[in-house]
Amino acid sequence: MKTQMWIVTLCLALCSQVAADKALEIGKRALERNDYGTAMRVFLPIANDGNAEAQALVGYLHEEGLGVKKSYPDAITWYQKAGDNGSAKAQHNLGILYFNGIGVEKDIVNAYQWFLKAAEQGLPPSLYMVGLMYHEGYGVIMDWASARLWFLKSAKAGYANAQFMFAFMLQAGEGGQSEPLKAMVWALVSEKNGKDDAFAITVPAEMTLTKVEVETAKEMANLCLASNYESCPE
Repeated sequence: MKTQMWIVTLCLALCSQVAADKALEIGKRALERNDYGTAMRVFLPIANDGNAEAQALVGYLHEEGLGVKKSYPDAITWYQKAGDNGSAKAQHNLGILYFNGIGVEKDIVNAYQWFLKAAEQGLPPSLYMVGLMYHEGYGVIMDWASARLWFLKSAKAGYANAQFMFAFMLQAGEGGQSEPLKAMVWALVSEKNGKDDAFAITVPAEMTLTKVEVETAKEMANLCLASNYESCPE
């Protein structure tokens, strides 16, 4: 009897998850065609059932005022639920709102805590924000060594802003000695990923490097990208 009940419970759970996944797919397609009202109607029931991804999406729709009246309090409520349920995107979004004081009183310490939760799940923008907070001393004691570590994690996850900041720290010698060649590599990588102001690092770095070293840096940047960040300088 207990075995039968366990099987029934498992089947119901699986069916519920399949239905939630299907609803999420329908809602996302509605988002893609800018049908926000439909998206909200689809997401809301499964969000109320505790689906973290749906909760994060409902929070996003409230934050942006898409398909519903714009409401930061409602956005924060839904992000909080999603964040508590493990949604890294919701955790990051909460961090941004608290960091900038948007729709809520500015709270750098709370922002750091939410960024850290998302960073621990490997979300690249949150890895970058934790690095930034250590670099600037926002909500934590300024610690350039820790900033470099977090920037590097984000950089290796392909986040251009972190690649730029890691290059900046290498060039400036923040948290260690100045390493222009490595700085040049990461600045070139960030440039290839769309960082238009990478020249702020490549130009001064190039002034301290030989032509051979500059060519070596270019080769290293290409290898870094080709290896999906497995073969990058640290």
